[in-house]
Amino acid sequence: MDVVHDRTAARMGMLACAILCGLASGSNYVYSGYAPQLAASLHLSSTQANIIGTAGNLGMYLSGPLWGRIVDARGPRIPLLCGFALNLTGYTLLRALLRHSLPFASSSILLPCLAMFFTGVGGSAGSSSSVNAAAKSFPDHARASATGAVLAGFGLSAFAFSVTAQSIFGGDAAGLLLLLSLGTSLPLLVGSFVVRPVPPPPPRHRRASDRATSALARSVSPRTSLDVDAVLQLSRSRSPAVHPHADADDIDVDVDDAAAPLIERPGARKREASVPPVVSLAPRELLRTTDFYLLFATLAILCGVGLEWINNVGAVTLALARDGWSYDPRAVSALQARQVATVSALNASGRIVAGVASDFCKTKFGVKRVWFLPAVAFMFLLSQLFALDTTHVSSLWRVSAALGLSYGSLFNVVPMLVLEWFGMAHFSQNYGWTCVAPVIGGNIFNLVFGRVFDAHSVVHDGTGGEGAEAGATDAAGIAENVGRALHALAAGVGVVVRGGGIPSAHECLVGRTCYATALELSAAACVVALGLSVLVGFRRERAAWPKRSASV
Repeated sequence: MDVVHDRTAARMGMLACAILCGLASGSNYVYSGYAPQLAASLHLSSTQANIIGTAGNLGMYLSGPLWGRIVDARGPRIPLLCGFALNLTGYTLLRALLRHSLPFASSSILLPCLAMFFTGVGGSAGSSSSVNAAAKSFPDHARASATGAVLAGFGLSAFAFSVTAQSIFGGDAAGLLLLLSLGTSLPLLVGSFVVRPVPPPPPRHRRASDRATSALARSVSPRTSLDVDAVLQLSRSRSPAVHPHADADDIDVDVDDAAAPLIERPGARKREASVPPVVSLAPRELLRTTDFYLLFATLAILCGVGLEWINNVGAVTLALARDGWSYDPRAVSALQARQVATVSALNASGRIVAGVASDFCKTKFGVKRVWFLPAVAFMFLLSQLFALDTTHVSSLWRVSAALGLSYGSLFNVVPMLVLEWFGMAHFSQNYGWTCVAPVIGGNIFNLVFGRVFDAHSVVHDGTGGEGAEAGATDAAGIAENVGRALHALAAGVGVVVRGGGIPSAHECLVGRTCYATALELSAAACVVALGLSVLVGFRRERAAWPKRSASV
């Protein structure tokens, strides 16, 4: 009993530290908080500032498979120590560039891009390690809630750092970067000694089996007695076989299938024979499964829609708040900060709510977690419809709230599906490959939004009047701009981030029309994602149906 209590305390302590590591790992979302000052200090254009922000996103998502492989093979300590060094180096370098305190001067954006890339890779290391440890430390009925708490810390990072820095340093970007350099590195250093998988408690029926086996061992005569520990070990060893090369498209089981008891009830052997093998796919086998590509495409679309709003809500706010060329910059800045805070807070809430809801529905009603994916896709669709219906800036909070809740829920459901479908053994690697999807979706949707917005913008001539139109506004012009955006993506152009804080020569004066076409395309994409998620749900149900029939 003392051992159980000790492990419970260790598990909860590990979870608390993992949440702090998650909070330290989502700092790339804070980039818009210091990007305008960094660009002004380094005399960067808007495009150059966007490229720096993109370097952080690329470091975050592209390094996921590498960290996943290390975490699966060696545990979380090495990635957490590397994340500590990378975050400390990256943000310290950015602060030095902002303050011109380096011993040399450089007009190239290579150094700030490298610094942001370091912070992205460091955040990925912390996130992969924390989620992996939480997933392996809790039983199936509580796993989504535990990982949701870690992911909620990740989603709340922008809100926590921006509010804390505002309270301590005011609007000083150098103070924010100092807070980031310490606040993103020290938790990972502490976590390298604390965050590690704690074996979850055995299922109730396994504990009952152990007690029955112990009673059997004690009742055996001395001449034929068996060591109790040996009997227990024999009982626990009788678990379903693991088939590392099993096809995940044909297997639908939980990763926590219980071992069969040594003393079987009538019919138990028949039921054991019908227990499907536990799937465990390495990344190479993962890339040969249809369900992976369906999940990947769904995540790319929905995450792309989410990043489109997160990166461009500042431009949307300005478009709705301004009256011609004149507007109050301080008032608009406050409105933009309110939208960012709303998205961040609901993003964190969604990661917790989705985890608790999926655990409850699966435990109490037997609802498979795969059916939460269509629900999340429908929430994304509603958020886009809200956005298309919003014509006044005071109502914009509805869109940010719906989008934040949807985005957070998505990043709770997806890792749980990866774990259940493809196994625990290579979970971090498989989830890392799955999280390459946001790189694709984020670039496409942000580039399309940028092209549509620019197509309705006019050039500021410096006198307060209108200049020439920045692009065509008819349907043919929009289609041409979308095509150019896709071509730019193929050429390797980074994400277009329009936070509204960096001055631009192009400004849009037509309100909702500035971006409506982009949101219409996003809404259509959400319908496609909804269809894909329903398809994968039916595929998983169809794969599980023969096994249910065989077990009857």
